[in-house]
Amino acid sequence: MSKPFDLLRELSRFGEGTDINLNDAAIRPAFGLHVEQAIDRALKDPILLQGQRAEAMFEALVVSLGEVQLIKSEDGGRVFSSEKMQPPDFRVILKDGRNWLVEVKNVYERNAFRQRRRLLTRDYRKTLDRYAIATGGTLKLAVFWARWSIWTLVDPEKLAPGGGDLTVDMMEALKVSELASLGDESLGMRAPLLLRLTTDPKRTSPIAPDGTMHLTIGKAQIFSGGFELSDRSDQQIAWTVMQYSDWETKEPRAVVDGDRLIALEFDCAPPELSYQGFETAGSLSRIFARYYADQTMKNGEVVRISAPAQPEWFGALRLKGGDGRMPMWRFILEPNYEGQLIRG
Repeated sequence: MSKPFDLLRELSRFGEGTDINLNDAAIRPAFGLHVEQAIDRALKDPILLQGQRAEAMFEALVVSLGEVQLIKSEDGGRVFSSEKMQPPDFRVILKDGRNWLVEVKNVYERNAFRQRRRLLTRDYRKTLDRYAIATGGTLKLAVFWARWSIWTLVDPEKLAPGGGDLTVDMMEALKVSELASLGDESLGMRAPLLLRLTTDPKRTSPIAPDGTMHLTIGKAQIFSGGFELSDRSDQQIAWTVMQYSDWETKEPRAVVDGDRLIALEFDCAPPELSYQGFETAGSLSRIFARYYADQTMKNGEVVRISAPAQPEWFGALRLKGGDGRMPMWRFILEPNYEGQLIRG
């Protein structure tokens, strides 16, 4: 069991400015009441909950993409400085040694086609910039556009030089997003994906007149465009796409021979096919956002802040070689800051 460092820090802060002794029996119920009241206030603040959820999701996303040396929470603890400074949410060290300080913002705009918000005021931005300069990092802004389940990562200085207010539009942010530096990319593969569950004939009963039966699955197979996926990494990628991409999975189709159920088949494909030889399944970051929503949201409300990272999902993409691998297309979006598209 790990030692309760964080809890002791909070207890110490609670007792600051008072003569409360840590060994005083009265401190426990007093601190417990303080925590209970704080939790009540937090649970009644949906903006706070969504913001904390977005921060936790960004951390888990970066861990899952697996393309950085280090990510750590930066805004915990105290800061004593000669000028007012604000630590951003995370420090991220890329594999090439770049040192980024990432501020995370959650944006929900009800109008799906007007995704624009002022995210940094001039004064707040100055406190972030001072901290970045003092600690040798480059400030970045990660924005989760909740209406679309889309992540973007932008450089405030490149968008609005000089440290003024920063207003961000989702479509423009997508054009300049640097999320690929953290490992994000978009996938293409042959459709449909098909999950076939073949029954064990020795342990599956005939279909009764009333339609009931007892069955045991003997074999599970996944196909991509009619090609069976035998590589475990390919199976992991396909299964993740079936669960959390933009593609739609139809109701199961029964394969029947007389009174025997041979298999159940689940087709998964985009709502509309492009017939170009492959279909796009979306970005890794959006796939992860859908997974995270499944784990942390219920009926539009936050029910959990955190969900486990899934490094094995996207790690499968990095594995090289092997015979009989699934045909796959991978698209990496490079940022285009020409013209300084966004201004304060």
